[in-house]
Amino acid sequence: MYKPYKDVIKRVFPNAIIAVDSFHVIEHLNRAIDDLRITVMNKYNKKTSKIIDNDSFYYYLKRYHYFFTKDYDNIYSGYIKVPKFKIKVKKEYILKHLLSIDKRLTKMYTLKEDYRFFSKHSTNNDLLTLGKLESFIHEFSICSHNKFKEFGKTLSNWKEEILNSFIHINDKRLSNGPIESVNSRIKIIIKNGCGYTDFERLRKRIMYCINKIQPWNK
Repeated sequence: MYKPYKDVIKRVFPNAIIAVDSFHVIEHLNRAIDDLRITVMNKYNKKTSKIIDNDSFYYYLKRYHYFFTKDYDNIYSGYIKVPKFKIKVKKEYILKHLLSIDKRLTKMYTLKEDYRFFSKHSTNNDLLTLGKLESFIHEFSICSHNKFKEFGKTLSNWKEEILNSFIHINDKRLSNGPIESVNSRIKIIIKNGCGYTDFERLRKRIMYCINKIQPWNK
């Protein structure tokens, strides 16, 4: 989501359909909710050397920060330790307690989850999807917290590309996840080899490691 890249693509590949991967949009949204969490958390900071000695609200917001950015369904469903109070509780209790600390957190967490649901379950880029996206742009743009206003502006600036991400091909939504997975493996190969001075040797090693289907010929 870098405008100069989009400008170059439009100039070099004028017929290309540009799509923004939902992962990157959610990443922006997570940064916004985390910024609000930190803002609220710092109101209760007693500036002690240990988190366990701090205010209970600060403690919960610090220790269980991942509740605001992680998919709730992926959070451990068993009993979670709360060392400060020497108890174990379910994730439902922790989330309820976190959202009771500040009304802004409750409101923005709900809006964030609504957008995540929209992003995850919308299946096309028709007028209905456009209407929902424009509604979210409005909701985020009128938020009091600056980071959410910025996110609303991001949605507006990249609206067309976000809508294109809902295009499905062979029943699969457009995503650059597979390519990023390959890039990640290439970085690991270079790291494990402590760098390469021979590009041709590096190219062959990459082709050998990532090619799982076709037989490899020297």
